[in-house]
Amino acid sequence: MTRLTYQHLLELVDGDDELIVRLVEEGVIERGDDVVPVDVDAVLLARTLWRDLQVEWPGIEIILRLTAQLAAARRRIRELETPPTNG
Repeated sequence: MTRLTYQHLLELVDGDDELIVRLVEEGVIERGDDVVPVDVDAVLLARTLWRDLQVEWPGIEIILRLTAQLAAARRRIRELETPPTNG
C-alpha cells in the first residue's frame, strides 16, 4: 500500500473524480482526510478495466479480487521455495 494525498490520487487517475468516487464506494480505496492508503496497482487496473475496456463494476470487483489472490499465492510459493537460512 502506498499513502497518497487526494491530489496525487487524482493525478494517478488523470483527474477522473467520478472514478475516485466509485473506487471509494466499491471499497477499493478508503475515504480519508489528507492522505489515504492506496493499492496503486489495483487503482490503475480498475481504471483500465472501467475506462478502456468498459468492464462493469461486478466484473472489476472479481478481477481485482482474483489478482490479489494470485499475488498472494505467488508470494507464498516464493516463501516455500526459499530455503531456510541457518543462523
